[in-house]
Amino acid sequence: MMHRLGHILLTLAMLLLPPAMLLPACGDDGPGATGGGNNSNTGGSGGTAPTEGICLLNNCTDDTHCVGCPDNRDECLEAENRCVACDPNTGEGCADGEQCSPFGICVPAGLDCPTDNAGNPEVTCTKNSDCLACSPMHQVCDTVVGKCQACIETNTQHCLSSDICIDTNDDGRPETCSPKCPATCTVDNDCASCGGPGNEAHACFQHKCAECSDTYPCAAGLECTNGVCTPPCGIPGPEAGTCTDDEDCQFCGDPANAGTWSCKTPINDPSHGYCAAPANGCSDLGTNVAVLPEPYNQITELCSNDSDCVQAQAGIQFNVGEALRDAIGSDELDLGFTKINIGDANVTYAMPICASVQLTNDIECGICVPCKEDADCAPIPVDPLISDLFAGDPVAQIAGALLVDLLWGEIPDHNLNFFCQPVAAGYGACLPCGNPLQPCGAVGGGGGSGMCDHDVCSEGGPLDPMCSQCAADVCAADGFCCGDNNGTWDSQCVSAVDSLCNNICSGTAGCPHDECTTGAPLPDNCSTCVAAICNDDPYCCNTNWDTVCTTKAADTTTYPDCASACQGGCAHDECAEGAALDQSCSACALAVCTADSFCCDTLWDGLCVSAAMSESACGC
Repeated sequence: MMHRLGHILLTLAMLLLPPAMLLPACGDDGPGATGGGNNSNTGGSGGTAPTEGICLLNNCTDDTHCVGCPDNRDECLEAENRCVACDPNTGEGCADGEQCSPFGICVPAGLDCPTDNAGNPEVTCTKNSDCLACSPMHQVCDTVVGKCQACIETNTQHCLSSDICIDTNDDGRPETCSPKCPATCTVDNDCASCGGPGNEAHACFQHKCAECSDTYPCAAGLECTNGVCTPPCGIPGPEAGTCTDDEDCQFCGDPANAGTWSCKTPINDPSHGYCAAPANGCSDLGTNVAVLPEPYNQITELCSNDSDCVQAQAGIQFNVGEALRDAIGSDELDLGFTKINIGDANVTYAMPICASVQLTNDIECGICVPCKEDADCAPIPVDPLISDLFAGDPVAQIAGALLVDLLWGEIPDHNLNFFCQPVAAGYGACLPCGNPLQPCGAVGGGGGSGMCDHDVCSEGGPLDPMCSQCAADVCAADGFCCGDNNGTWDSQCVSAVDSLCNNICSGTAGCPHDECTTGAPLPDNCSTCVAAICNDDPYCCNTNWDTVCTTKAADTTTYPDCASACQGGCAHDECAEGAALDQSCSACALAVCTADSFCCDTLWDGLCVSAAMSESACGC
């Protein structure tokens, strides 16, 4: 398993490196003027040159963020987070012969910007100053078409530093400021500009830009976990640590000791094993065996339960400043007009979970780990660290504001976000999301804020999970489809319908579960039992295979075609580990045990669950 915590701040580095983005420059009214975000002011309107400093033109929070702005826009209108030159309410602040525009800019008296009903300027421009009275998102002149707009390819001064200029009119000419990493995405192409070289987040995973997705796969040998490509501990699949030989365990534990874990197998079947740490006893874990990747391998705290880890205050010190310095290869941050030292910024990252580490068939130990599930991985807020990163420097506030503007733009939460990457069976390490500036794609939810105004196979507004069992299943897997994060029932939700609801949209339906299990509606061609039931009760095949349907499946007197469908039922869910199942208990168990008799003779283990995940008769 690769270590990616240092990788967090490499993303920051890729955005921090271009010094041109940090340099203020004089205004230029020429049509070929260039710009580079809020901090590059070339391509201006021909007004006064800015003084030395940064300019967060459309993302300021106080006047210090407007020192380097053109046209005397040296005050921050905090209500709108814009740098202005005059008071748009009183009109004060402009010289004789000028007037204050509604957007706080001093323009020649009489200059206005008429707009159509959609708010688009009706000005035909030949230079930027023709657009000066327009809104901040319409102050750059595309001289080729004579249109006032937000940006052109060579002038992005009105965009945030975290934006790019894109073409939304499909005319081949960029004109709109858009985040490099959008708040939500629906297709991989939405993330085409997210991340930097070596830190790409060009995939759309659960509506968030990430490193990988179902349609943007990882390199061979890696699996996509929460949108991040990671080497698996054990056989790739939902249950970490399952193995058939030692090679399956090569990525377990600390990558520095890769290949030291081994596959322990039961005597009666060498094909069903688990990855175990290279230790003979619990005491070895604290001396020469690292069971977690860096930097979590700094501590090995033994425990019996979670409270032991909490009382011991188990955790590591993570130096954000050191990681940032290493990532950019420098001890300084170049603001353009001055350089500022990057200091240490230490945060404690807790390891409050007690996890079981298997050593042999008979020996296991409890150690404190960061996580068992994603919710255990707390984000690291960056705002409180600014004073430490730039301690004692008089321009620390400016440096911090530039850092935030450059990385997060208008995103209100300035966090580095993590998920729980499995290290071995039952526990993991907190690693950064595919785009660590935003939370990983949500894989659960279904709060029910949507409506029932369209079917699950059609895109539209968010659906409520109460609309149908299929809607409930999709919403449980992806809350965005039901309105989480202002989500909608988009193309990803429709695709999820096929994978979670028996391919009802594509028309290639199989059997998502057996007749004895409640769940999604079953197609009437799944079996003669299903056909007989649905002939009497279409609800079972059209809406939901509920307890009424399963009761009918067990009634072999009324439905003789179901005689072999429900012979006693399964002892536990086929999608969960447990005791060996009788292959006659369901179509799923029959399919799995036909391929692997161990599952019905000895134990329904992780390999059996993995097999069930791939069986159409199981519906896992």
